[in-house]
Amino acid sequence: MEFNIAVEPASTWFADAVIFFAFKDSEEFLPGFSRWMATEADWVAGSSGLQDFTGELGSTTVIYGSSTSIPRVVLLGLGDKSEFGVEPFSQAVSSVFCKCRELKFRVVGVPLTAFEGIVLEDMHEHFVVAAMDGLYAYDEFKSKKEKNGTLPESVKLLTEVEPLETFVETIHKGQAIGAAVSYARDLVNSPPNIANPVFLAEEAKKLAKKYDFKFKALKRKDIIDKGMGAYASVFKGSVDEPRLITLEYCPKGREGDKPLVLIGKGVTFDTGGISLKPTGHIEDMKCDMAGAAAILGFFKALGELNPDLPVVGILPCADNMPDGLATRPGEVVTSFSGKTIEVLNTDAEGRLLLCDALAYSEQFEPAAIIDLATLTGGCIVAFGWSVAAVMDNSPKLEDLIIESGMRVGERFWPMPLWDIYKEELKSDVADLKNVGSREGMTIHAGMFLKEFVPENVPWAHLDIAGPAWRKKKTATLTAGGTGFGVRTLIELLSQIDLEDI
Repeated sequence: MEFNIAVEPASTWFADAVIFFAFKDSEEFLPGFSRWMATEADWVAGSSGLQDFTGELGSTTVIYGSSTSIPRVVLLGLGDKSEFGVEPFSQAVSSVFCKCRELKFRVVGVPLTAFEGIVLEDMHEHFVVAAMDGLYAYDEFKSKKEKNGTLPESVKLLTEVEPLETFVETIHKGQAIGAAVSYARDLVNSPPNIANPVFLAEEAKKLAKKYDFKFKALKRKDIIDKGMGAYASVFKGSVDEPRLITLEYCPKGREGDKPLVLIGKGVTFDTGGISLKPTGHIEDMKCDMAGAAAILGFFKALGELNPDLPVVGILPCADNMPDGLATRPGEVVTSFSGKTIEVLNTDAEGRLLLCDALAYSEQFEPAAIIDLATLTGGCIVAFGWSVAAVMDNSPKLEDLIIESGMRVGERFWPMPLWDIYKEELKSDVADLKNVGSREGMTIHAGMFLKEFVPENVPWAHLDIAGPAWRKKKTATLTAGGTGFGVRTLIELLSQIDLEDI
């Protein structure tokens, strides 16, 4: 779907339908809609369909007329004005574009005057991203594609006045972010026999070639030879080759500056290893690389937006499978940092990849580190499916992540990393054990990772186990990968000062 800005007199606007917005129980329509009806479409004001409109969040009313240039008007409900924000706005926009696809519209018009009276920061960016998100579908392996799956073909942003250059940039940014989120969703939704570690490395290599990033991928022997025993313990039982992927982005003039380092868990399928997961939804464990997918999506947007901030991505990727060579519960491994780990549960494998990646990141002299991982089921128990946990050693970084997430409709909430939790990780035979008790499991995972963060480096761990995956299809959004985290990371770039964390 393309977004085009059309600068034309209102009398010449053309589209299969135009979209206008309205709040619930509002005594008056938004000014842009009222003005357009009065000057260009008096037939809308006289329509009985106008009385059917409730303004409930996501509700739509289609008003049909006799005009050949604009034969339909779609009114979209934004819900209660007192509860309005980026999340309800995005939900509403996603729903109306689903409706446009259902009605087989090829060209959808959205007058810029339709946004008058809506107070929301970065509104046009959110509009573009939500429209793309609502129309997302994954049908790569369907022999019969959805008949109307490519509709709408274009969105015309209609205006009578030449827009500011900043508006054009906003639309471009929205498209870049929307494409990045869709890309991350595609990666998560891909079946594990396709999206294995080598596949992810190839995807990273393509991004590097297209956007001139530095790329490197360490193979099985490289990982073992470097002494990453914790990481290697995860892929010992898998026939799929692991890859430790690095991507480096550095704008001109920032060479030598300390980068923001992003680390993404890339377990392309998690059986639990010898500590085999119980049956029931184990097929969903292809989503255990959603952290790595989010970072690849982020780098795709990075290449389009070119922010003035150096960034390094580190993606430790592997399968966690049981076979005769797989790590057994009770084994002791030596991590890249030199610390020894008693592996009591092979299903707590994500922290074993991440701990070596965290220690490995020191060579990049990071200004700050953020890791993303679908790490613990305990996070879902604590927060449900819509909220991610943040644990960190930097209050400033924590605040930036939470605030950036709220600005784009992704929710994070802090959990403590107090020293009282260290006791749970003490081992009788090694420096650490990889699990504590069931109670507080999400915090224990964060405490474990904290032990491997380079000294004096601000760090935050994001447990995205819940919001990275949508178990059920909703009225507006498909089930599967969500691309959660991509938007927060992009927003963070515009907010963060790496010298003041």
